Amino acid sequence: MKQLVCIFSCVIALLAIGCQRSVQDIVSDTKEATVTIYTYDEYGAPSGSGSGFFIDENGTGITNFHVLDNATKAMVNTHDSIEYEIESVMASDKKKDIVKFRLKNTGGRKFKYLTFAADEPVQGDKVYNISAPLGLEQTFSEGSVSALREDSHGPILQVTAPISPGSSGSAILNDKGEVLAVATFISKTGQNINFGVRLDKPMLDAIKDNDFLKTNKKFNQKDNFVIINTTAVNNPNVRLNALEFKKDATVGYFSYTNLDMLNSEAPLWCEIDKKNNGFYIRDRVKNKKYYVTSSTLGDSRANSTTVPLASTVKFKMYFPAIKNNKKLKGIDLVNGDGRGWRFEEINIAQSRKKLNFDKDSYQKNYGYAWMHEGELDNASAIFNEILEAVDSEDEDALNALGIIEYVKDNNSKAMEYFTEAVKAHPNSATAYKNRCLLYHDQKEYKKALQDITQAINLDKSQPEIYFLRAKIYIGQENYNDARKDLNYILKYDDFKDSAMVYYFRALCSAGLEEYKSANDDLRHAYSLTDNEELKSAIQELYNAIP
Repeated sequence: MKQLVCIFSCVIALLAIGCQRSVQDIVSDTKEATVTIYTYDEYGAPSGSGSGFFIDENGTGITNFHVLDNATKAMVNTHDSIEYEIESVMASDKKKDIVKFRLKNTGGRKFKYLTFAADEPVQGDKVYNISAPLGLEQTFSEGSVSALREDSHGPILQVTAPISPGSSGSAILNDKGEVLAVATFISKTGQNINFGVRLDKPMLDAIKDNDFLKTNKKFNQKDNFVIINTTAVNNPNVRLNALEFKKDATVGYFSYTNLDMLNSEAPLWCEIDKKNNGFYIRDRVKNKKYYVTSSTLGDSRANSTTVPLASTVKFKMYFPAIKNNKKLKGIDLVNGDGRGWRFEEINIAQSRKKLNFDKDSYQKNYGYAWMHEGELDNASAIFNEILEAVDSEDEDALNALGIIEYVKDNNSKAMEYFTEAVKAHPNSATAYKNRCLLYHDQKEYKKALQDITQAINLDKSQPEIYFLRAKIYIGQENYNDARKDLNYILKYDDFKDSAMVYYFRALCSAGLEEYKSANDDLRHAYSLTDNEELKSAIQELYNAIP
């Protein structure tokens, strides 16, 4: 009898072992059921990333309320790098921070999914998580249940499994690969103190309301809001994020990041009533133009909107309504003066049909979005990730990191990034311009002059570059070449009323002992400015001239 009991006990033990799943099996299945979520804000610009997981084969998923909150659209990226748009939010509970969503799954794909645990977790139980912390997709972590608690969310699970921003909305699993909770928040003051909102099938079925839709009326409700997210062909710092086709107007949504050390306060403006010399949308098929009628920017250089270095600003331009806009195929949105931004060959028909998602481009634009918030450390983390995981020679990332380090007063590190950008992209003017300013600050005028001259050879469209070279020439007492550059600048309408340009040209004339020309420029400069500091400098030079 004892032998039978022993045999029976062994069989039970073997069955228990057989029912347990290996960690590798849990990871494999969970990865296939886990998605990374990318959201877009009211401008159509990237606004953040989170995680989620499927709970049925048709693409019904779970994430946190705060992951989708304030988004206009959202995409998910599956384990095999296929993107799907979130079609709708089916149920939600803001207090619990839970959202149930459905994908736009037109192909009828069947997805791997997770099931909820029937048993309550116990302190000390093993737990696992797969998510996208800081955008690092399919990251595995493990830990244990530290405690079962309650807070404003309701029942929560405290765990030691590492969770970071980007993990929000992912599943916290038991040792059977079943969902115990949804990763939601962390303690910033303690170490390895992470929390998930408890969720099982009865709890999910009890969520009948949909308060998400009450507070996010713009989410996927606007077929006429077309996300584009493309950079200008002649300026990588400005992006056309979206176009909205209203009954009474067409609205362009833009963002600009100041990564140009030539302009510590970059001026942005949009002139109205300039027709072909201003901004317009052109229907590439019908060759019909729609001229800008207003914008949220200043209307002239003197009345410009300024963007500090290492900052991002968002703005809108308004154009006339385009009738039958759903038939649009391709457009250009350009400034016709030859120097302004140009967005060319935009496939509106394709963008309207499907939200074009490019992860690398999204991450870069998300870095710029952090700069809009002034969160330079978060922006640095994203750009460093681009260099480490995507392209070690990415020009935009190198220049952005150089600018961020410069703003942080770490000039040696900034010089490293700009020099790396010059080596990797010798035919691009951007890094030469930025490195030139560093050389200039370090009084290495010969190197500064070499860089700025190379930048001019590569891009002659920006008069600001000539202005910097003129100042370097003046520092070397090369007044003839400096005046040539200043004369070139004054050919542009937006510099004809610049007191600073006339002041510097007066310096050149005085250095060449052409005093009448110097006095003429000083009087004109004085009449153009209200800046007391500049007026004082003008008066001082005027008094010093014989």
